[in-house]
Amino acid sequence: MSHFACKAFSVLEKEIKDDLLECYVEAQQEIEEMINGIESDGFSSDKLDKLFRSLHSMKGNCSVCFLDPLVGVLHKLEEIVDGMRGGYIQYHHYLGELIIVVVEKVYELLQQIYRSHVADSDMRDELQQGLEAIYAAEDDASRADMAAIMLNKSHQAQDENVEPAVPVSVIVKVKFSEQQQEDIDLFVGYSHKINKLLGYSPERSERILKLCQLINVECATPVDAPQLSAAAYMHNMGMALILNNKDDEVLKRQAEQNHPMVGAKLLAKHVGWEDAVAMVQAHKERFDGSGFPQGLMGSLIPQGAFILSMAVMFIDTVWGKSGSEYNKSAMHAVQMINFESGKGFPPHLIESFNSALRKVLVVKSL
Repeated sequence: MSHFACKAFSVLEKEIKDDLLECYVEAQQEIEEMINGIESDGFSSDKLDKLFRSLHSMKGNCSVCFLDPLVGVLHKLEEIVDGMRGGYIQYHHYLGELIIVVVEKVYELLQQIYRSHVADSDMRDELQQGLEAIYAAEDDASRADMAAIMLNKSHQAQDENVEPAVPVSVIVKVKFSEQQQEDIDLFVGYSHKINKLLGYSPERSERILKLCQLINVECATPVDAPQLSAAAYMHNMGMALILNNKDDEVLKRQAEQNHPMVGAKLLAKHVGWEDAVAMVQAHKERFDGSGFPQGLMGSLIPQGAFILSMAVMFIDTVWGKSGSEYNKSAMHAVQMINFESGKGFPPHLIESFNSALRKVLVVKSL
């Protein structure tokens, strides 16, 4: 395997290189969102213009930081997208997928240079030559097939380099007492009703529960699993107040602020769920004390409340209200939650969340 180096980049200050990596990832996310938007909502010149600008900015950042070998690859990708803008290259979903893959591969090369000062020349040359051939093709109809060949080679290379997967389970079995099971069955019914009234999908509570339990088992000191289950099903019951005041904005805001207390009171009517009551009551509190309804902070907030809050944020961001809006926004949701480290959530629980999500992403099930 041959390598190339970018010495001028390697001697830059670490802060500058870190900024470049951060900006690259942001642009990468924008590019993926635009490709996904084209695939889901249809082709538009506005989307192509934004895609071109994102690629151009990405290329410009690499150029400023002396990453010329990577600039060449990104420039050819930019030319292909410009051809789509000019109408002489037809957009095809293989080309869209190839754009995402090439940007990922360039990022892999960038990380290699960042970590060890050299990167894989063969990978870089394959990308460059493949894109040059696609751009130069005289028959536009052949470009989709050429993109498919590049994608296939990329996937084969990944398969050869990936070690055998270790079996990962995302099934957490919770044991309930006979009385607890009777209550849980009631809570499931209540949860389905409130989800329907609020316009959420029927699967929302089950997804939240599953993620709660996955996060919980990753914690150094897990909370009681049955109690966490009850909180997952009952956390939203107080939102019924909003429905009663939907025509009065003032009362509606008050209901929003008070719904954790109301939900906790409803759950407290059932004996033996004291920990779950505390979780429901505090699931809108924040680690830094800026939450509601009581403005609790730090260790005054039950661990289960943080777990529940993280799960709710992730599921609602990824799946949307209808439950059918999943569009590869999982990493955006992960980024949102990690951004809350030390603010909305304790840092050690963010690590538990990340460990749980690694399992979810491996088996692609939630």
